[in-house]
Amino acid sequence: MSGAAAPLEIDLGGGTLLITDLHLDLESPASVERFLVFLARVEPDCPALIVLGDLFDVWVGPAAMGAGATPGVLAALRARAQAGLAIWIVPGNRDFLLDARFEAASGARLLPEGARARLPDGSRALLLHGDTLCTRDVGYQRLRRVLRSRAVRALAPLLPWSLARAIGRRLRRASVQALMRKPAEEKSIQPDAVDAQLCANGASLLICGHAHEFRDEARTSGRWIVAEAFGGPRDVIRFTPAGLAFESSGAQP
Repeated sequence: MSGAAAPLEIDLGGGTLLITDLHLDLESPASVERFLVFLARVEPDCPALIVLGDLFDVWVGPAAMGAGATPGVLAALRARAQAGLAIWIVPGNRDFLLDARFEAASGARLLPEGARARLPDGSRALLLHGDTLCTRDVGYQRLRRVLRSRAVRALAPLLPWSLARAIGRRLRRASVQALMRKPAEEKSIQPDAVDAQLCANGASLLICGHAHEFRDEARTSGRWIVAEAFGGPRDVIRFTPAGLAFESSGAQP
């Protein structure tokens, strides 16, 4: 996370839920419907929902706002936000172009660099998507800086949907092919990067996504959890005064 802005500070009330890596395909009704059903089932007294990255499989900028299933997703998020559910979204490596226009339309608030969170039990946690922890993947980190540059962010709103979608699909294919060629250790989240971020942020717990597979590990610097991708058997983390509870969204494909 060198050179990045500091994560925002947030307080999480008891009952807050966390999910990650939904990869909603805005041209696949089934993909979107599973999330909409989950969102509708979130308890009325739930104080907040955190999406820890990659809500969308591809988000190509404002051109996506009116495309495919996007209006339905925005309306569902906005309805829950207006009913009192705080919705926090960490942009992931697939939807890093989410911006203030998305916030205004959805009622959600973006956490561009993740968050330092005070948990209901009084402890502190660092919440990240997780791609910045893949520190040995030098090529990806270089590309990440380019794609998040001011030039790219300035260009994205100017692209029509058809062109933006084509570029997004091409980038996705290239990403998949590049990942297939890389050794597993190179593209993985690095435990020493986890330790460094725990220490740098004064946290006893780091929760990230990105890797999709659940992990709960005690480090000398604190506890490290990789949240399971949405659709898995324990894909929801609930924050309670007694600690963390792992639950199922019931959204298995």
